[in-house]
Amino acid sequence: MENTNFDVIVIGSGMGGMACASALAKTNRRVLLLEQHFVLGGMTHTFKRKNFVWDVGVHCVGEMGPKRMPGKLMRWLTDNQLEFNLYHDVYDSFHFPEKFDFDLHSSKEQFRQNLLDRFPEEKEGIEKYLELVNVVGKTAKSHFIHRLMPRWLEKISAPVFDRKFKHWASKTTDEVVDSLIKNPKLKAVLVGQWGYYGLPPSRSSFFVHAIVVRHFWEGGYYPVGSSKVIAEKMQAVIERAGGKCLTRTSVEELLIDNGKTVGVISQKGTRYYAPIVISAAGAKATVERLIPAQEKSKLWVTNIKKLDQSPCHLCLYLGFEGDISKLGVSASNQWFFETWDPENMHWDVEDSQSVAPVLYVSFPSLKDPHHPKDAPHTGEVVTFVPWETFEKWQDSSKQKRPEDYKAFKDSIQERMLEQLWKHLPQLKEACVFSELSTPLSTTHYCRAPKGAIYGLSPTPERFLCSDLRPETPLKGFYMTGGDIGTLGVIGAMIGGVLTAAKIDKKVMKQLQ
Repeated sequence: MENTNFDVIVIGSGMGGMACASALAKTNRRVLLLEQHFVLGGMTHTFKRKNFVWDVGVHCVGEMGPKRMPGKLMRWLTDNQLEFNLYHDVYDSFHFPEKFDFDLHSSKEQFRQNLLDRFPEEKEGIEKYLELVNVVGKTAKSHFIHRLMPRWLEKISAPVFDRKFKHWASKTTDEVVDSLIKNPKLKAVLVGQWGYYGLPPSRSSFFVHAIVVRHFWEGGYYPVGSSKVIAEKMQAVIERAGGKCLTRTSVEELLIDNGKTVGVISQKGTRYYAPIVISAAGAKATVERLIPAQEKSKLWVTNIKKLDQSPCHLCLYLGFEGDISKLGVSASNQWFFETWDPENMHWDVEDSQSVAPVLYVSFPSLKDPHHPKDAPHTGEVVTFVPWETFEKWQDSSKQKRPEDYKAFKDSIQERMLEQLWKHLPQLKEACVFSELSTPLSTTHYCRAPKGAIYGLSPTPERFLCSDLRPETPLKGFYMTGGDIGTLGVIGAMIGGVLTAAKIDKKVMKQLQ
């Protein structure tokens, strides 16, 4: 293969990297996409055990309707070859203590009415909250397009064009919700989807809370054919334009010539050349691992290093025998809260008597209308844990973890299953397979620092950091993905398109 015959190199094939590469391929650029894992897709890929297949990160996405910009972008990036299924009228169901249940329907108006029915005394606060979520959510587009400006122009224009965004991004979710709502149970319901961005309300920016809530006002979608189809369809676009997608190709460092990025060196020593290099490996991993030593003391690098990583998680993968839809479960995601306190987020698994504060349960096989009728069903159970619990094993290799880690992992799996069966006892006899992934799995497969599930933590500091932008001060070098856009599958996709738009203005019209 010619190592010099490319216009762009993209490092990492997660949603941001694939989207950026596909967008640039649609401008007739030959893109070389390099992925260290043996399969493309990052957190959108699937894996198989026996006859069971699971996705690893695509549980529910919003705004895939025909009139919404994210849906239009997804169709453009895949040449209209990807379809999303609006999988259920109720896309999320909350289960709180005291048998208090609350369903989130695929309708903003139904959501509003459900809130008013359950908490009529909070009508004024509910109306103000919904209005504010809409207003703040709408600031995302102008803010991220503003980040495409040259630094000097962004600084001059920010007081006018970015003032509203910065005002609300600087506030925590707690600050805003507490100013509007008195009932603690209503507060817990309103911030119940914190798992989609990974921080409790006292630490998360209200901006990220608003865009997540607004993102699902028209319901939850799932890719037809499972999440692996996303990368497959974008790969086809990249290769039709003359590009290549290589797996098992870990990038070791950038190639710099006279202060300009001209390519990369792989871990095996292979050199790949292109006048533009884009990292979709995450902002923190990028500045810690890829950039040259002389650049690491620069202020833009220091500012990114200061930012926290998002929390890490456990995921329990389940395989079932028979049709689980006949056992009282549906495509709707189930949130089982053991407490009304949304600040109690991390599970202290080292306390043998503790339970996970929340279990998030997803059934991907029930969301996909193309799931074969004779194929077994699957489920996934997610909860959050502190990285420090697993840090002592971080230097062990995937296939050679020490015995104390294996024993600890087995005990966690048993405890998660025991907790799950208390909520969904009818599934216990149907479950014939279970396997647990820990933050070490995320670090191994995605190279995520500290096993972070969402990249950088969505704090006010993160969204106010002016160095999180597509173009870096290092000539010819760009960043992309969720840390440049925002969290989740769609946030990473938009980050990918933003970087492509910075490189080629023709992409900008897709963001209008």
